[in-house]
Amino acid sequence: MIKVGIISGQETFTRALLEELNRRPGVTAEWAKLGPQSLAEPCPYNVVIDRLSHCYEFYQAYLKKAALDGAYVINNPFRFLCDDKFFNYGLARKLGVPVPKTVLLPSKEYDERVLEREDLHNLRPEIDWSEVEAQVGFPAIFKPFDGYGWREVYKVTNVDQLIELYDDSMMDVMMLQEFIDFEHYVRCFVVGGKYVLPTNYNPRERRYIIDHEHLSPELGHDIVEACNLLCRSLGYDMNTVEFAIRDGVPYAIDFMNPVPEAKPEVITPLYFSWLVNHLCNFVEEVGEERRPTPYAFTTLEQHPAAAG
Repeated sequence: MIKVGIISGQETFTRALLEELNRRPGVTAEWAKLGPQSLAEPCPYNVVIDRLSHCYEFYQAYLKKAALDGAYVINNPFRFLCDDKFFNYGLARKLGVPVPKTVLLPSKEYDERVLEREDLHNLRPEIDWSEVEAQVGFPAIFKPFDGYGWREVYKVTNVDQLIELYDDSMMDVMMLQEFIDFEHYVRCFVVGGKYVLPTNYNPRERRYIIDHEHLSPELGHDIVEACNLLCRSLGYDMNTVEFAIRDGVPYAIDFMNPVPEAKPEVITPLYFSWLVNHLCNFVEEVGEERRPTPYAFTTLEQHPAAAG
């Protein structure tokens, strides 16, 4: 029997997962019920699906311990909780996936309860905005390096506008990124680093368009391969990957969505069903294999006293 625990808010998606998993022979799923945790208490689940730990730190510690106990955690808490978009773009570039030109900016402000200005002597005293403009150009996108849900994302057209927004960004670490003037935009649901659903997406209206002929076979193949490569490299079993296509080249724009939007009224009932079924298939797969969560340590060596 595969036992699955689900950690989430009140959402249609995880209720549908719960119902679908419990319909499948050999699987039992429940809302994980958590209180004070003892180190001596092993995780009772083979698989844990997490949709809320980014909002509540207690769950983060629980999930990492669950992984040590042998549970397979979706998404991997060792990857999810230390990720950022600047690293992601650097990784994509190293993997050969096209990304827009991007510059990371030091935060405008710092926590004066912890630091004094002299402590930041490693930073150049001023930002050379002409150098930043030369590296990225305008128009550009100004956004947080760890943002999600379109929070604090701006399109800027000149350096004065950029400086004004930067001056208001407080302690947020921001990036300036080349704006890709796209002729087509694709948002892909990716499960398990191998199941990919490329959808026709309008980012201006944040709307999914049901159209199964929106990509040529060649471009569709390239996008699916890039999705799988990125998600396997990032260690994400549930993600969305977005591409802006310019002159036939798919530029990876956003692929740090480990808790993707999954409301059926937003992603459409058709794509909602696809996501529920493919995630349940993947849960069965890792549960049957008793697959452990990959984590940051290459090996765990037994202490000689414990081995004796």
